[in-house]
Amino acid sequence: MNKKNFIAGLLMGLGLTVICLIVFKALNKEAPSEFPDELPAFELITQEGRLFTSDSLGAGKTIVMFYSPDCLFCEHEGKELTDRAADFINAQILFITCFQLDSVSVYTRRTGINTVPYYYSLIDTAYITQLLFGLRTTPTTLLYNEERKLITAFEGEVNATKLLKTLQEYEATKK
Repeated sequence: MNKKNFIAGLLMGLGLTVICLIVFKALNKEAPSEFPDELPAFELITQEGRLFTSDSLGAGKTIVMFYSPDCLFCEHEGKELTDRAADFINAQILFITCFQLDSVSVYTRRTGINTVPYYYSLIDTAYITQLLFGLRTTPTTLLYNEERKLITAFEGEVNATKLLKTLQEYEATKK
């Protein structure tokens, strides 16, 4: 091996090492900030085009589900929450997405969430909820208590049974 080939190989190896380090650093970044401890103030649009703010919420627990209409996990979660709506009578559920109205309408009909009076389909046209709530993935489901304090968060699909169990465990700690 001549000196020229050796130097070229060495430079190539160094270049690949630098690229690997950059990729490693990018993949191992610290996670964004935690989810907010208190339900943040927000202004969103309902599927029907009305303004819905954090002040529009009634008393009681609030479940906030961030979804994508074309996400299979989000669809499973939406359908299951609709099927088990009677179990969540003491909570209001906000389904929030950044997608356009036509996709939202299809999702709400397909999952049935448009049939439950205390379920709200909300559209974030300004893409503010990702920052406000510290979202990293969809679906993400956040549970807030009556005082609008965070009980817990689930990243990825969570089933209704787990949500109910978490709410029951929370209630048991209050006694």
